[in-house]
Amino acid sequence: MNTVLGGLLPTSPFPGLAMSLCLALSACAAHDPAPNRSEQNGPAQNGPAQNGPTQSLPAQSVLAQNLAAVNGPPRNGPAVNGPASTAPAAPVIRPDVHFVLLGEIHDNPAHHQARAALLQRLLSEQPKTVVVMEQMARDRDAALAQSLAQHPGDVDQVLQAGQFDRKAWAWPLHQPVLAVAVQRGAGVRGGNLERDQVRRIVREGDAAWPADLLALRNRTPWGDAQQQTLAQDIQDGHCGAMPASMLPGMVNAQRARDAAMAQALLQARREGAERVLLIAGNGHVRRDVAVPVYLQAAGVAASDIQSVAYLEPGSDATPAQYDQSARAPAPDRADPCAAFKR
Repeated sequence: MNTVLGGLLPTSPFPGLAMSLCLALSACAAHDPAPNRSEQNGPAQNGPAQNGPTQSLPAQSVLAQNLAAVNGPPRNGPAVNGPASTAPAAPVIRPDVHFVLLGEIHDNPAHHQARAALLQRLLSEQPKTVVVMEQMARDRDAALAQSLAQHPGDVDQVLQAGQFDRKAWAWPLHQPVLAVAVQRGAGVRGGNLERDQVRRIVREGDAAWPADLLALRNRTPWGDAQQQTLAQDIQDGHCGAMPASMLPGMVNAQRARDAAMAQALLQARREGAERVLLIAGNGHVRRDVAVPVYLQAAGVAASDIQSVAYLEPGSDATPAQYDQSARAPAPDRADPCAAFKR
């Protein structure tokens, strides 16, 4: 998502998608987040994923982020469209993998439907699975556990317990995935940071990081190339309009959110889950700069992580970013950079 600490477009082209940094930054009070960190696609395919990086930023650019980072510089005129009902090919998940990361372009219904079908199959193979959601904060885990115990199979109760922002995430886009998880008895946990925490990290830096995440970050190898990749993704997600002075804080916040999702997956495994599955934007499941980097720093073998991007036609991402990709046509969407051209 994009925008600066506070300004979301009240009527962003993707009502409630790219909530990531947007919600995280609190800019999203009147939100309409656009898609998360980058997730565009091309015709479904098997084999190494070729996806597009993007991250979630504050609102306006969320959309842009997804589109620009994956498809290249914003174009003039209406954004790429396509039948949302076309399902991407199903990725092949190895049965021995414990950490499965499924990306998305937040506003693409075909991605959510395809992941729901995949989740149903994975839960049949391994019922002892916990689903970690980017769309909920990790401080909601106790409430989520109570809701699942007291209201089995009730998706609405889970949404309330997890404080899922229906407007920002354009509910019911995520309904197919949540319905399968809840009705099949999987565990559901929040993976994100609370929005106040993210705002503080942007403004205050390391002093605002939760201690457990700071410890994880400090033992995670991180180079200049990775830092520049995230900064460029954020800038692209804001259609090139992000003030350079804000980029370090935004990158810091993005890293904190990735570390939080990794920690949520690790915690679920420590507590007995045989398989843990992350539902998040494509930018969060990238092997080179996102959640997998922190999992490996915590001791998870690279071979025990499988990252799948759900993309759209036009992606120019490299195979090194994801293990596999699935592609579906883009839904109708307006020019994500229109607001920056006024």
